[in-house]
Amino acid sequence: MRMAAIAPFRALRYNLDVVGDLSAVVAPPYDVISPQQQDALYQASPYNVVRLILGKESPADRASDNRYTRARQTLDEWRARGVLVQDDAPAFYLCEHAFTWEGRRFTRAGFLARLEFDGSVPDHVLAHEATFDAPKADRARLLEAVQANLSPVFCVLSDPARTVAGLMDQEQRQPPLMTVKVGEEAVRLWALTDPALIRRIQQHVAGAKVLIADGHHRFAVALAHRHLCPGVMSYFAWAEDPALLMQPIHRVIRLPGEAEAAWQAQLAKLCVVEPAGSLEEVTRWLASSDGQGRFGCYAQGRFARVRLRDEVLAEWLLHPSVPLALAGLDVTILHQMLLPGLCESAGLPSTTLPLYTPRPAEAVAAAREGGCAFLLRPMRLSQVFALAQQGFTLPQKTTYFHPKALSGLVLNPFQEVTVTS
Repeated sequence: MRMAAIAPFRALRYNLDVVGDLSAVVAPPYDVISPQQQDALYQASPYNVVRLILGKESPADRASDNRYTRARQTLDEWRARGVLVQDDAPAFYLCEHAFTWEGRRFTRAGFLARLEFDGSVPDHVLAHEATFDAPKADRARLLEAVQANLSPVFCVLSDPARTVAGLMDQEQRQPPLMTVKVGEEAVRLWALTDPALIRRIQQHVAGAKVLIADGHHRFAVALAHRHLCPGVMSYFAWAEDPALLMQPIHRVIRLPGEAEAAWQAQLAKLCVVEPAGSLEEVTRWLASSDGQGRFGCYAQGRFARVRLRDEVLAEWLLHPSVPLALAGLDVTILHQMLLPGLCESAGLPSTTLPLYTPRPAEAVAAAREGGCAFLLRPMRLSQVFALAQQGFTLPQKTTYFHPKALSGLVLNPFQEVTVTS
């Protein structure tokens, strides 16, 4: 069986003497950037990494001039002008990410390295989300144009004895290489260049399985283009870290007023619906609730605890439309059984797509504008690992790892270029 292999790399990093404040040049991953946020990032700095990872399109775009070719031109220009400078020595980059979630403060440890490819489909790398052709084609065109990893794939490693984490702890006593603050998030970065330390970390990681938390499309594209680079830049966090937050993603279905009565009648037919007094009461119940098919619900100004009726659950598990290992998941029950029936009863198209958010309060706020919010329980990380190891793909938007790994802290060029002044 192949084992996980990681390698140090010589990162391209922003030159503070040129760009000034790092907070103006970093960005979230491309797939969570809205058009409004794209505009704001463009305005934040002429050097914001959004110009590389998600450049603006133009009606005049053509084969020789488009957002992919412009990303390559921009990257080449920034390197030539010293906006981006390559580190002298290969390194692992220790990353400390402090953030706030639902009023609580966390600090997550991790590191950046190149995850090496071994064979056609590495069996030590576990994917748990499906990939789609359109995003892969988009990221492939960008990768082919820029010849670099611009954003890390977010991965999770198990280190129960804190062997690898312990090797890195002492490095955090040194002044960081860089610090960046974005809103309530703060990231500090150190470069680990000692060859002996790098070898020890590689040896300990070699026995681990790697779960892709975020960046499935980028991983798939990099793997398909491994003739350009033997690995993909990845951010690794620890499975045992309490600050590794894996949240559920809640759903909101927009409902026209005339559809609400039929929707509620069908919900009561399929589920036991018990009134609840507040969002806090619902979330407490979800946290302590056992069994399959449990949801919080908000509609028409009222909260409820929703439990799939025993006979409905039994019938579904006897004749599921998906593998049995997935059929009992709340998110599968919701999407494969509950929502189709509810939409049909309310006269909504079967293709009706929910709004998604990992924050319960945001789901409730959206439902107040006319709709029904379903609040889900989080899965256990061990459960995601186990299903991924069996080769199962979870339903779309099952997990949300917070916070995302920032783009722009470091870049991994496939070709090293020495810039002379």
